[in-house]
Amino acid sequence: MKIWMGYSSEHSMNLVLIGKFKHAKDAEDIADVIKKLGDQANKDDAYEITRAPAEDRRFSDGMMSLIQKFELYTLAPEELGQFNFEHSVHQDGDTIRISTDEADVSAFIKIFVEGGARVEVYSAHDYPDKPAQAD
Repeated sequence: MKIWMGYSSEHSMNLVLIGKFKHAKDAEDIADVIKKLGDQANKDDAYEITRAPAEDRRFSDGMMSLIQKFELYTLAPEELGQFNFEHSVHQDGDTIRISTDEADVSAFIKIFVEGGARVEVYSAHDYPDKPAQAD
């Protein structure tokens, strides 16, 4: 029998980010911002920005337009690839919940904070939403 052993950076963070806003309208607006930024990041293949030389890491014209429109000047070009990673966004009233297996979530945190949210970040491995059923 041959046993393969190796190291990989593949992992599942199973992170949950919760942004609690003062009003449901604020959460709705931020959910829309996240969708628009994600759509543009996908058009731009924003993840590739991280692979470019430092002097070439720039926002596309479309992304720059959105950043100016929403006044999100704390975002860096390197963070936009986070929108290309698999994640789910669910808005319920004044709360937005983002689930992802990725460790890099700074873009989402910045958007939440800029939008006036109280932010909670945790691992669903350690704090599952539904308690495990006893056998």
